[in-house]
Amino acid sequence: MRIHCSALLSAAMAAAICLTGCGSAKADDDSSTVFVQTAADDNVTDDMTEPIPTSLDGEYIMKAYKLLKSERYSVKITYTDPDGFMTDIYRVVDGDNYYEQRTNSLGESGSICIGENSYDYDKLCGIYRRRDEGRPESLIETVIDQALPATDINKDPNESAKYAVEEYTYTGDTYITVMDFYFDKVTGLPVKYTTRYVVEEENGDEGMTEIRTINEIIAEDSDSTVTDGETAEIDRSVFDTSFIDKLTDFDRLGSEQKLSYCRTLFARVGVTQEQLDELDIDDDRIKGISYDELTALVYNCCTTDISEDETR
Repeated sequence: MRIHCSALLSAAMAAAICLTGCGSAKADDDSSTVFVQTAADDNVTDDMTEPIPTSLDGEYIMKAYKLLKSERYSVKITYTDPDGFMTDIYRVVDGDNYYEQRTNSLGESGSICIGENSYDYDKLCGIYRRRDEGRPESLIETVIDQALPATDINKDPNESAKYAVEEYTYTGDTYITVMDFYFDKVTGLPVKYTTRYVVEEENGDEGMTEIRTINEIIAEDSDSTVTDGETAEIDRSVFDTSFIDKLTDFDRLGSEQKLSYCRTLFARVGVTQEQLDELDIDDDRIKGISYDELTALVYNCCTTDISEDETR
């Protein structure tokens, strides 16, 4: 059984989604928590040294950043994880209202906020929780906010011939994250971006690469349009929380209720005892399992089964 480092990181991270980290409960690593410290401190120079270019100097990423800070926009993305598992991500922002849904071959999950009612939900697991945080940041927003340094180490030369490319890199204690953003040279809108993780003693120099392809962007209060050049309005019909009533409030379950619920869920979706044993997950751990841990566990186990079936 293979559990990827990016997926394990995601269990400890909020699902950023959309233009952010990974696009499903399996891989919600796409959040700002990937960067545990500011990169701005690394760019301090003395009078004898040229300043290191950062994302704040990037013409194209700054345009995308301003779009994602706008009051009303929507974006559709296809996220492909390192194993080729694909998830469609749909995000709509309308003032303080926020909606994001991730859809793949296993099910649907996401976040929705309407006024004071804010939830994370997972239809595969049949659960939801009340959301206290504001709307999650996208990866583009995080790169700008942290002023990550511009680099030129992983760009695809074939793609560089077609698109404007900007690359930014975060270097941690034991891993680096290289992000290549590809923009349409005419509209300036992002077309796709890749995130490559290299973790010492985990995946060596090869790393793991995720791809996010932007299928559509609509920003009502800016000069930007959808990626095919046609103007459009965002779809406000998504702001309906009635489906939450059909799900279970996971945070209100006691320890014995969690054990019963999870065991029933595992049997329904095909999480095996062998998989649980390999992860050292016993009844005591299930009794104290969190929302993030449960959704990450279910998606990782189920997508592992899919990957293994495809290779037989």
